[in-house]
Amino acid sequence: MGGLPMNMYFASGTWGLWYVLLWLTVLPFVIMLLWTVVRVSRATSGEESTWLNGTVLLAFFLLMVTSFGSTLLYVWSQPDRNIWTYVRWTALHFFSWTFLGSSVFFASLQALAAGPKLGIRRLSALLATVGALAIHAVSLYAAYRYRSR
Repeated sequence: MGGLPMNMYFASGTWGLWYVLLWLTVLPFVIMLLWTVVRVSRATSGEESTWLNGTVLLAFFLLMVTSFGSTLLYVWSQPDRNIWTYVRWTALHFFSWTFLGSSVFFASLQALAAGPKLGIRRLSALLATVGALAIHAVSLYAAYRYRSR
């Protein structure tokens, strides 16, 4: 069976620190999804989790920084890079963050807001987590591409 090698998902040594940071940026989004499904009910819909709000906000910021770092790693892995390669990939990074990043941000805000609309909160948590995982997958691929060049 084909597939992606395991060293795309995990690394050791100095790269292990980068991969730990990449994986830690997604963890609060997964916890947020589990929290909205397991913990939030009609009786507890007015409660907020302030530690989770702060953690998801920090994870969003780290996701932004690590995805930009991964963009640079991807550009550095290109054999024929020049200034236009940097401009093109940086522009693509910020263009995608305009839409996907803001979607993740506002969906996570909706999921963490106290209120009686449980279905919307859970759907928002799912969308924010899927968006964060998509950004995470691209960052993992960029780091793998740089390491395996």
